[in-house]
Amino acid sequence: MSKISQAFKNKKKCFIPFVTAGDPDLAVTKELILAMASAGADIIEIGIPFSDPVAEGEVIQRANVRALNAGTTTDRLFEMLAEVRQLTQI
Repeated sequence: MSKISQAFKNKKKCFIPFVTAGDPDLAVTKELILAMASAGADIIEIGIPFSDPVAEGEVIQRANVRALNAGTTTDRLFEMLAEVRQLTQI
């Protein structure tokens, strides 16, 4: 059973917050993920920033630009997520 299926196993609704990775930087993203997990998130959606997020809406577009300007890459993001996985399984 997938982790998403497990999250919905005993509930009809789950708390699923979203964060754009790297906004304002990956260290803060790590703190935010851990805080969301501590606050009761069932699943955390992590947006991978990309250079042309026009369909995402203005708020997420700006978050993507800030993240990319901060040097966020998928390699750096997945390295940080490996660290997060040592602290939470959400």
